[in-house]
Amino acid sequence: MVNLKVGIISQTLVQQHHLRHIVEECGCEVSAVWLINQLLDNPNVLNDNKQNMDAWLVDVDTSSLKQTKNSQLFERWLFDLKEPIIFGEGNTYNAVEASFNSWVRQLTEKLLSVSGQLSMSQQQQKPAEFVWALCASTGGPEAVKSFLDRLPNGLGVAFVYVQHIESRQSSTLANTISRDSRYRGQMAVHGDILCADTVTIVPSAHQLDILADGTLVVRSEPWRGKYQPSIDHVVATVAERFGARGGAIFFSGLGDDGMVGARLLSRRNGHVWVQAPPTCASDSMPIAINRTGCVTTTGSPEQLADYFKHAFKEKAEPEMAG
Repeated sequence: MVNLKVGIISQTLVQQHHLRHIVEECGCEVSAVWLINQLLDNPNVLNDNKQNMDAWLVDVDTSSLKQTKNSQLFERWLFDLKEPIIFGEGNTYNAVEASFNSWVRQLTEKLLSVSGQLSMSQQQQKPAEFVWALCASTGGPEAVKSFLDRLPNGLGVAFVYVQHIESRQSSTLANTISRDSRYRGQMAVHGDILCADTVTIVPSAHQLDILADGTLVVRSEPWRGKYQPSIDHVVATVAERFGARGGAIFFSGLGDDGMVGARLLSRRNGHVWVQAPPTCASDSMPIAINRTGCVTTTGSPEQLADYFKHAFKEKAEPEMAG
């Protein structure tokens, strides 16, 4: 993720405090902060501070500026900015109010989205057109690796791997699935964007959300419920964000995590596949998903890879399509 340099313009010191905290929590850098009255009283400051910023966070009630001295100059300055502008609500938020957390979350997601898009542009990476969740528990790593090792790249797909596993084993898992595979394994990083030909490991210690543009949001809160990470949560997020461009494959595993997510994914025209139970080290998860009535494709990990390749062959690079 790019270390975004952000300029903050706010209406009050209270807002300024909260905005600075949000920017820093996102891993971004606060390059400058101003109160709107300071800028209006000294318009030359506007022209002197347009450089070296990646984005601007503006939380000002512009309707209250209509009759203010130099307000038109400020509006023109905003209009001429080439950098992205993230607008707030122009209110002073009290941290104990019910709306405060929602306000923080919305601004956080906007900042992460801008940061992710800038990172993609600078690194010339290709965003994923399709996002599929790989879901597993006991016996899953071997099955998922067999699936990935058989796949070509160039399919325009990013995989999000949800494995019930201890937190300390997650980095090892990323390295394992990358070996002999055309897909790069990586841990989910707050603010990164899902790219084609990658497998992003969902952390078991922290909640993960995905924004509509593929930006990852890794929260400090632990997963709710008995499963960590929650397959239901991740598959439901894929369903909500990507619909028919999303899918989930349920591999070997214990338990019934994922049944709710599978139903939601099916209703959103996403795809639900399972590893054939006789080929699983533990078959209770695939059997549970089969009971939802949402499954459209079943097979061994190698067969699923062949089905997947066939389904996406028209989108693959010509040399990989065969």
